[in-house]
Amino acid sequence: MHNPFKELPQKVGELHSSPIMRRYEGNPILTAEGFPYPATLVFNAGVAKFRDRYYIAPRVDHFAPDYSRPALNITTAFGYSDDGIHFTMEKEPIRVHYKGQILPWVCDSRLTVLEGELYLSFCFENQHSERPGIARWRGEGTDFDAVCIGIPQQRNMILWPEKVNGYYMRLERPSNQYREPFHIWYSKSPDLRFWGDSELLLGCEDVPFANCKIGGGAPPLKTDRGWLLIFHAVDTDPDRAMDVPACKGWNKRYTCGAALFDLEDPSKLIAITKQPLLAAEASYETDPGQWFVNNTIFPCGAVLNDDNNTLRIYYGSCDYSTNLAETTLEELWSVMTPCSRMAEYATVPFRIEEWKK
Repeated sequence: MHNPFKELPQKVGELHSSPIMRRYEGNPILTAEGFPYPATLVFNAGVAKFRDRYYIAPRVDHFAPDYSRPALNITTAFGYSDDGIHFTMEKEPIRVHYKGQILPWVCDSRLTVLEGELYLSFCFENQHSERPGIARWRGEGTDFDAVCIGIPQQRNMILWPEKVNGYYMRLERPSNQYREPFHIWYSKSPDLRFWGDSELLLGCEDVPFANCKIGGGAPPLKTDRGWLLIFHAVDTDPDRAMDVPACKGWNKRYTCGAALFDLEDPSKLIAITKQPLLAAEASYETDPGQWFVNNTIFPCGAVLNDDNNTLRIYYGSCDYSTNLAETTLEELWSVMTPCSRMAEYATVPFRIEEWKK
């Protein structure tokens, strides 16, 4: 058995986008320019195809000029499209209703179609740290009703698009601000409200191009070969440190990868990309002087077109804009390597084992 807590690489090295990926020549497809209400950054957009229409839910941050103060507002927008490229945005942001109030600063949302309904999974900022949640769309306008709210320090909560062995599933990424790396977990529920039976889905140690953290990207897609998960991976390198509008000494790099899980047992990893699908290379993904951060690819939406072969990946770049890239399933299978997870379960008492040495 492999050591499930192998030492992660200190430096990942040079990374490039896979040649199977084709960026949309009209990128970015969404920015703050012409937005229907005050906006500075429009990024990390959940996307789903629902009732023959594309729906999009990007994060929207509003800052003072030159980022001279912290964000004035953070929210999630809502829009629709017939072609998945040109979106009409609603004039009001999404409102998530919870116990008679509207949740503040809802962001980093994903959209999942489940049992004929459209769901929003998200996190929201509040005085007791970030909390995740899942909400159901009312079917018109921008109103969603919360069906469950989680405890703090979880991000990248993503609802699985169908029941698995009689249970609903969701992905989550619990974090501990004092210790990295962070990993992707899953939980099960009989009713979308009460969640448990949590376990590891994918460890950072399983991703060769990560040394810091990983997180779920888009809701999993069901294919004839398994459940396809588009995820983000993060590596750090002190030699890349630079000052950007978001912070001083930024040295993180976000990339996009893919993993495949068994159809009958989605906790079983069966293949992964050894290299990223997308790494920051285009000018709208790398320029540290103009964008909020640099070297940042953050996928939140993945849609299989009607031919069930063309895969569209929607991603945020530089925490600034929303973009689109495409490939085909045949091409994707060609760059995935069969593998299994290093840790069958997250149960190894690694600190105790270290003390015994």
